[in-house]
Amino acid sequence: MAPLACIPAALSAGCASRTGPLCTEKAAATSVVWDYEAVANHGGIDGLAVEARFAPMAAGALRVDDDAAPFVRDVAYAKGEAWVGVEAREASWSVPCASGCRVRYRYGLGEAAAKLNDPETAIGTRDVIVAPPATWLLRPDAAGGRFRLHVTIDRPWRFASAMPVPPGAATETFEAPTESLGYSSFAAFGAFDVDAIQRGTLRANVAIAPGLAPLSPADVTRWVATAVDGILAYYGRPFVDRVLVIVLPGAPGDPTRGETLGAAGPAVLVRAAPGLTPAALRDDWVVTHELLHVSLPSLGPEHAWLSEGIATYVEPVVRARTGLVTHEVYWRELVEGLPQGLPEAGDRGLERTNTWGRTYWGGALFCFVADIAIREQTRNTRSFDDALRGIVAAGADVEAHWTVERFIEVGDRATGTAALAELYRSMALAPGTIDLASLWQRLGVHVESGKVTFDDRAPLAPIRRAMTDGQVLE
Repeated sequence: MAPLACIPAALSAGCASRTGPLCTEKAAATSVVWDYEAVANHGGIDGLAVEARFAPMAAGALRVDDDAAPFVRDVAYAKGEAWVGVEAREASWSVPCASGCRVRYRYGLGEAAAKLNDPETAIGTRDVIVAPPATWLLRPDAAGGRFRLHVTIDRPWRFASAMPVPPGAATETFEAPTESLGYSSFAAFGAFDVDAIQRGTLRANVAIAPGLAPLSPADVTRWVATAVDGILAYYGRPFVDRVLVIVLPGAPGDPTRGETLGAAGPAVLVRAAPGLTPAALRDDWVVTHELLHVSLPSLGPEHAWLSEGIATYVEPVVRARTGLVTHEVYWRELVEGLPQGLPEAGDRGLERTNTWGRTYWGGALFCFVADIAIREQTRNTRSFDDALRGIVAAGADVEAHWTVERFIEVGDRATGTAALAELYRSMALAPGTIDLASLWQRLGVHVESGKVTFDDRAPLAPIRRAMTDGQVLE
């Protein structure tokens, strides 16, 4: 159960702190100020041809993400009936746009995927390329209002995005706030299968690349559906309206890896371990881990210990309660894993110690101790589950950007305690340590030579059972 890097994206929507011709509150709510038409040649593998229209703006500098800039070619703006070429200057292209402008260019999508091989910019296989629109849509620095994107792609190739589809729009037309484009989540081009999982108001679209054998597309859909259903049971409600899950074959020798981006629609990219079998999916935790990131607000990279810690701690809880993990395995992995999150010499607290162990297992340790504290303080009538349920009930998911203070305040209010705030002061702002040996004894958990036994006479044995059974006292 070794956690892997995930990338929950921060989203700052709206224009309340900006002024200018592209950013008024009315424009942010109603106006499309950037309009893109992208044509994918040979499913995007041979590149994209993009034409964009921009509303009037004082500065006409256009850019993409820095690493993607070398793959932007033939930029030109319309002058009457003619097109005038523009050369790049420090990875940006300047065009006259005081009265609005029309720009066209090409983007070497397949070349970018081959050379960069990076989920944050472009990554792919022979058949499918995944790249956030931030890497292939030129955009101004100023923001405000909304952007619209229409993609033309010939069958059998497809385009998939988590971006919202505006009412009554044509196929493969999307719309989102302009400020979200710079952080935009994954989009996929290519010859992939598509499936959908509908659970009430929650819709998970699944894009399944070729080359995943011995997994079939149906196996992949069941894999994702199992994770969705487990998290739904944990929260007792839909945790997001929509999410895109893209599944690619991973590199030879790699384990299954997952990443999450949230702006302009949440999306998860999973790179499945080569040779992953249907039977082995039962033990693969990555999709559940990533969808937990989707369910909660983005806290920003400075609080990665909390977002990663929650996903690391709650994932096995979800899977234990659905029978995918035995109680013995659940507790053995906690006993073996949590010591990696303890502070070492020179530690400055979870907020200021950015090591792998403190980020993943230190964050999980915070959640574990919080769970026990809440249950003890409420006589096992509330738990860490309730803190997260309260946050989800407040309407948050990865598209929302919350401060850590708000996160803790809403979570504590949901449990009627101050457990999160107290532990934040002692573990995040200071290198507070935990006597795990004493906790295991109080919980009645004993692990020796990998064998787990339970003592039901231990003082916290009812809490131990409730943690894996999902029960509290009424």
